Amino acid sequence: MQVIMIARLHAMYHRSKKVLVFLIVTFVAIKIANIVIAAIMTMRITGEEFILSGTHLCVIGFAGDTLFLAAMTWILAIVWEVLALCLAVWIAVKHFRELRRYPTRGIVQDCFTVLMKTHVSYFAR
Repeated sequence: MQVIMIARLHAMYHRSKKVLVFLIVTFVAIKIANIVIAAIMTMRITGEEFILSGTHLCVIGFAGDTLFLAAMTWILAIVWEVLALCLAVWIAVKHFRELRRYPTRGIVQDCFTVLMKTHVSYFAR
């Protein structure tokens, strides 16, 4: 899913190599950080066995600041999603500003024209 988002943003920015490199580096950095955090969390898992009236009960928990690490994985994922959203909104606003230059045609027709010119042609190649 993230690869599709990177490809789509790359196409929206007219196949800019700078945008592609920025997106890939950011995505890989966040994924590596999440993998490292998951490995640290896995090493900190604790387990205890309780025997209550002959019934065995296993309790698995996390030691220390593992909840903070779990929150960090969510925060990093949200940062990636917000970054992608901001880039998409930024290019959409840029396209709508281009539409305002030609006030003679209808806005709906202009929207479809800009979308067809800027996006479909990239995936047809």
